[in-house]
Amino acid sequence: MAVSDLYVAQFLLEATQAAQAPLEWQVEEGGSYFAHLNGVRLSLFHSRTMGWSGLCLSFSRGDEIAYIEEPRSVALFGRKFRNEDDQRLAMALKDLSRSVSAQCHARKLRAWDLRDSIRESLYRRILFPDADRR
Repeated sequence: MAVSDLYVAQFLLEATQAAQAPLEWQVEEGGSYFAHLNGVRLSLFHSRTMGWSGLCLSFSRGDEIAYIEEPRSVALFGRKFRNEDDQRLAMALKDLSRSVSAQCHARKLRAWDLRDSIRESLYRRILFPDADRR
């Protein structure tokens, strides 16, 4: 039985929003996000082509790669899809994107608030590398 794109997107959304040990995403240059899960690299980014712009989720391990693309809408302003499954997938990818963005933003704010203690910790590691090993 094949696993559906919607199921995978919802699984990643739940893993990202988990209270205990959430899936941790990082920001890449260019505004895309990445995470690693069970040896698979996940990337979430906006894809733009002639006549379409949407979210894309890629999965890669070595030379193997697969994609889930946000379904293209059939209405002028992007609110109508071919079927209910396409609409659910589009919403799941948008929810995932919002959750990933919020997670990365919150981590950035925490790092800013703790910048002095982070700096001090890094300086101590540089100056006194054996102090932590005692």
